Amino acid sequence: MTLARRERGSDHGQALVEMALMLPVLLLLLVGVFDLGRAVWLSNTLAMAVREGSRYGVVHGALSASPAGPGSATYTAPDVDTAIASAVQRYATGIPNLTVNASWPDGDANRGSRIVVSASFPFTPILAEAFLGNALHVTLQSSSTLVIEQ
Repeated sequence: MTLARRERGSDHGQALVEMALMLPVLLLLLVGVFDLGRAVWLSNTLAMAVREGSRYGVVHGALSASPAGPGSATYTAPDVDTAIASAVQRYATGIPNLTVNASWPDGDANRGSRIVVSASFPFTPILAEAFLGNALHVTLQSSSTLVIEQ
């Protein structure tokens, strides 16, 4: 009976050692999967915000009551329009340090002209924050091109 107890006790010790060896690996894997999900969510949010910014530019063309783009009060050459940047930031929930650019490749905001809205931000994975002191950044970016209808 003493021999059976000793074997069972050593099994518990072995399981404890195996768990102590595998727990950090499992936690790193879990945090990595969480980070990947967070990056995909932020990327989708950015794409939706840029699409809404380009939609704002399409609706607020040169013939609009409150125009955006070249010739408007909110436009600063070559690629900044505060109204469009505000529209993008309004939809970019949870995205810090967002850089928004809006350009009109055809040179104006008239009907039939194109508008290109792009945005980017630095994404830092949680593990990079914890172990590398924010040394690793990945730039997530998105762009949308539409034709002005008004």
